Amino acid sequence: MSGQIDYFVRGYTGFGEVNYIESNAKEIKDIFILKAANEKTATLFLKEFIKLIDDDTVIEVIEHPDFTQALDGVIIREKSLAILTTPFIKCVSSHSHLIDLTKYTKLPVRFIAKERKSIVEKAISHFSKSLEIHQELKRINKEEIDFKIADEIINNFIDKEINIQPNLDKDTHVYERMLGINRDEGITDGKSDLITSIKNKVYLKGSPRIGKSYFMKQVMNEVTNKGYDIEVYRCPFNSDCIDMVIIREMNYCIVACRLNESHKEKDHVIDLQEIVSNDAHSEEDKNLFKQLNENCNESYNLGVTELSKLQKFAGSIENSEIELTNNEVEKILKDYKVNY
Repeated sequence: MSGQIDYFVRGYTGFGEVNYIESNAKEIKDIFILKAANEKTATLFLKEFIKLIDDDTVIEVIEHPDFTQALDGVIIREKSLAILTTPFIKCVSSHSHLIDLTKYTKLPVRFIAKERKSIVEKAISHFSKSLEIHQELKRINKEEIDFKIADEIINNFIDKEINIQPNLDKDTHVYERMLGINRDEGITDGKSDLITSIKNKVYLKGSPRIGKSYFMKQVMNEVTNKGYDIEVYRCPFNSDCIDMVIIREMNYCIVACRLNESHKEKDHVIDLQEIVSNDAHSEEDKNLFKQLNENCNESYNLGVTELSKLQKFAGSIENSEIELTNNEVEKILKDYKVNY
């Protein structure tokens, strides 16, 4: 579909389970919640609904954090319409309507909520421990960063790239999202699909503790002051950190990347590691970093192993006998007066 944007708004991080649907649905007038027996029923409905939308309509597809093929919802901003799954009902209950799909599940899926909750809690516990170690690494590394140089680089960038853009006479909106999620195969990363059509790409290169999020936050402040909307994509592991921002009205994005990540010649790359790090660690510090990194990775991998247990539910969902045709979806939309 032309103009489709896929992203996550919830996931399991070192700070617990996060859900950013409010910032994405805040301006939406018509919100419908799918009351379904399981993820398969809701996903079938959403996929059939997407087929009904005109190709020239921009549709936002919210992906499900647990299962690769499942969907969490869709948003069509030009129609001020959102159709979401039940995990979002608490966030939008005051102005949403239910669409009851339970009768379309021919064979009920066994009750798994309690077991799923236990798995997620154990995974988050491991992620939290890993994040604590990560924060210790960050604290040590900050001592080696020249913040005066970092601020000069940021201010220079803002003057040359942001301040030359015209001001927009409107209120701004910040859309909070996840840049991928933690799954059984590790962190998923959907940035390439999100920025394919973006003309101006800026890549911030450096270690996880070099100040890439700080750079993006300073730019965000300037951009919102000028009246531009921003999509903020947070780290799936540490939701305090920003991995990418997209300013579509500027046709611009800023992306955090790894030290060893390759780029095209035309890409604008800022190597923060080379510019702002003193890199004056002693041999003792390097050994400490190595040990902490190993401990951090070990705890993270234990969390991923826990999340892999969610996949056993996918089989029961896939094997459940559900029938939901395109005609049935159209009839449901008509019955519930969904204007699409």
